[in-house]
Formats: sequence, structure tokens, C-alpha cells
Amino acid sequence: MKKKYIVVLEGDSPPELYLGDEIAGCKIIELKSEELPRRVDVAWLLERYPISRKSLIDHLRIFNKGNDGKHHYDPNEVLPILDNLHFLKERRNSRRKN
Repeated sequence: MKKKYIVVLEGDSPPELYLGDEIAGCKIIELKSEELPRRVDVAWLLERYPISRKSLIDHLRIFNKGNDGKHHYDPNEVLPILDNLHFLKERRNSRRKN
């Protein structure tokens, strides 16, 4: 069974990759590009991250560019934070001793 691997590249110009090329023994079968909007709202972030609305607003409160009713964020600021959110979570219980 073949597995699918995802590589994310960010840059000012598109990379010189072509469908059918091989990288490290893997064949390129799909290329996508995404342009980030200038400001994103909570609904846009909720589509991409499995976190509750309340938790998302609480974690990103200092990055809010809107007001309390409308929560708008700069994606360049909040996406790296949400990608690494699992590092910020503290363990609630102590480890079990055997």
C-alpha cells in the first residue's frame, strides 16, 4: 500500500517542481498553491484546526485585529502558533509511578 506524504513550501516565487518528478524516491502526483487572505476570521481558522471556537479565541486573544464582536487575525501571525499549539499544552496529571 502506498502512503501519501505532504510537503509545505513557502516562498516568494514558485518552486521548480513538476508532476511526475521524483524527490527522495517519491513521485510528485499533485501540486497545489494557496494564497492567504490579509485577515482571517474564526470560521476560516476552525475549518483548518480541530479546536473549539472558545479555545481558539482565548489562545489568539492578543493577536485580535478586530473588536470583541468580530475576531479577525493576521494569518502570518496566528498560523505558526496554531501549528505548534500542541507544544503549549501542559500535562494535567503527574506521571503514574509503577
